[in-house]
Amino acid sequence: MRANIIIHSISGNLYIIAETFREKLEEHGFDARLYRVSDPDLHLAANERTEAIEYYEEITALPEATPEKLESADIIILGTPSRFGMPTAEMKAFLDSTWPLYINQSLEGRKFYAFSSTTEGEYDGLRAASSLYLWSEMMGLVNIPYEPYVHEESDMMPNRPSEIIDDIADRFADLASIPDLPLS
Repeated sequence: MRANIIIHSISGNLYIIAETFREKLEEHGFDARLYRVSDPDLHLAANERTEAIEYYEEITALPEATPEKLESADIIILGTPSRFGMPTAEMKAFLDSTWPLYINQSLEGRKFYAFSSTTEGEYDGLRAASSLYLWSEMMGLVNIPYEPYVHEESDMMPNRPSEIIDDIADRFADLASIPDLPLS
């Protein structure tokens, strides 16, 4: 089974989380691939925030997500930073580009999962992930019944994802690999 993970990562935290999910899914036999949404201003964040430069080259080396990448997946996983409880403008622009897939419902029945990061508390991050779930419902995707992961960051210093993400991603991969998983 193919799992495509599409992220918008600015400081590198969502990249770290997505890479962990990719690794754990591969350990469970998935063909897991990682993509980024277009962000022509990412270099500005890298110049302004020292933590953003650490993963800049790895993030920009990822292939850019396209609607066709969604169609090639059995499982679609999206990750976004939260901006005022919503996905970033870059993630929203990517979702807007999927309108033709909505019209023909070409993603119907595929599995879906979302995660986010936030500096404003878990509820803010859950709201951003919930927006991704609303998109998934419109697209006819079926949610994997697993709590959205929210990484809480600090405005003052970056909080990198800890070892707990290994356990979260491993449990998710276990669940996603169940052939007759009852989906919500």
